[in-house]
Amino acid sequence: MQSKSANLIVLSGGTSVRFGSDKSQALLNGASLISRILAAIPSNFSVVIVGEDPKISGSEYICVQENPKGGGPVAGFKAGIDACTSELVVLVAVDMPFVLPSVIKLLNLVRVNDDAVIFIDANGFAQPLAAVYRRESIQRALVDLGDVHGRSMRELVSLLKVQEIVMTDDVKQVFMDIDTQADLSRAIAFLTQVKDNPQL
Repeated sequence: MQSKSANLIVLSGGTSVRFGSDKSQALLNGASLISRILAAIPSNFSVVIVGEDPKISGSEYICVQENPKGGGPVAGFKAGIDACTSELVVLVAVDMPFVLPSVIKLLNLVRVNDDAVIFIDANGFAQPLAAVYRRESIQRALVDLGDVHGRSMRELVSLLKVQEIVMTDDVKQVFMDIDTQADLSRAIAFLTQVKDNPQL
């Protein structure tokens, strides 16, 4: 992975309606979700946050905003992609605080003809908000998609050549997203269980 250049986009600008407050600032054992993700990013990645500036000292990143604000994940991804320069882009949503080490490893699996590399679970469910993408492929797909406001990531991904990677049991464990306060409680319990695991 060290030989590959990559940008990393953190989608942090969602509405957080189900959660009840800004999810990026939700605390997981004393650290906000956005700060946990930033702390897990290797120093050789250029980071783009889509959303408000979290004002976290010691982390280097730029912030962008989808236009119009609240346009959804594809609009946010487009805003992030427009700020990227690397061939490969790692995308992660701020409400998935444990996935980053596993997703970064996908960089090693990108083949010449892949537009994206995405984990898929045993039920065939893919998670496009924690995956690796080829920047130029996304730019072409966004043109084909047209108006991005309110569009889903699955619509965008349907336009790509995707390499699907079946999740191992370990990877499946870390692919939890925090949509509600109950999810946050489960994430805190999970973190307690794996506190001795340096990967988490």
